[in-house]
Amino acid sequence: MTAATRRTAGKIPFLLLISAPLLAACQHQDATDTVTGWWHNFEGGEIAKLRAPPPGENLHYPHVGRTPTQPPELPTPEARLSLTTQLEAQRNLAQRESAAQGALPVIPPPPKPAPTATTTNTEQSGMTMTTVGQPEPESPSAINPAPDLAATSTPHASAPAKKTPPSAPAAEAELPPVVAKSIPPTPPGQFPKIGELPPPPPQFPGFDLPRDAIVSDPVRPDIDTSTPEGILIRFQPATDHVTGDPQGDYQHIVSLRGNRHLTILGFGAFMSADAALAPADQNREIALGLLRARVVARALIARGVPASAIILKAEAIGDGVRVTIND
Repeated sequence: MTAATRRTAGKIPFLLLISAPLLAACQHQDATDTVTGWWHNFEGGEIAKLRAPPPGENLHYPHVGRTPTQPPELPTPEARLSLTTQLEAQRNLAQRESAAQGALPVIPPPPKPAPTATTTNTEQSGMTMTTVGQPEPESPSAINPAPDLAATSTPHASAPAKKTPPSAPAAEAELPPVVAKSIPPTPPGQFPKIGELPPPPPQFPGFDLPRDAIVSDPVRPDIDTSTPEGILIRFQPATDHVTGDPQGDYQHIVSLRGNRHLTILGFGAFMSADAALAPADQNREIALGLLRARVVARALIARGVPASAIILKAEAIGDGVRVTIND
């Protein structure tokens, strides 16, 4: 081995030691990231600084055993189809109302005020302007001479003229005086005072009129607002998914049943003032009530209740499902 070969062989390990950190620093970057880093270092400033580490970089990886092993409980396909139909109906109604109302009217700008013509009162100013070669305009007294008071007077000029008394100005219409009543403040912890009662009804001799004789009866809708009987099982709004854990209610129903039949009554909508009463809305809510009743029936059948001992019913307006035991 020559001297040159020995010198070259000694430099190779040294070059490998120098290039090893460089290769390790760039192992997570491709050619584009490397060139971009060089350019940022050349520009300097904030862009040349290192980025902050992502949050949770030093935390341990989560345990795979903690991930949920069961799929989440979702509404049945029939309930999802009912909800989709309801959303489509609302969208179509909004589109039809928007089309019926039409586009917003375009309000034209207000007209510009016409320029006021300025006139010069020659009687007040006493000055006129004329041009050379034009005759001077006649005075207003020459155009419209004053009437002859002597000619227009009555034949009896010597009789003194009667003076007419001055007429009194008409009285302006006045509004009735405003009587302000201050409401006393309510002390803390007390209820506000009730206002004044209506005037008493007229009395007739020999007749005893009730106190509310002049008050008309309020209009009451023909709807049964009483709370239905049975064990209540609640559901999430507009779905057939049970709220909470109804296992205890199911066991209680099975223990009370014995050999009797069960009536499962499912409701579609909540008992509220804005519940729709249109036939189409009632049909949709009754279908949802049947789906909810079917969910409860399947849970009871799984606990030993025969299907022949279950009666399914549905109503449009109500809350959840009511299970009653028939005598």
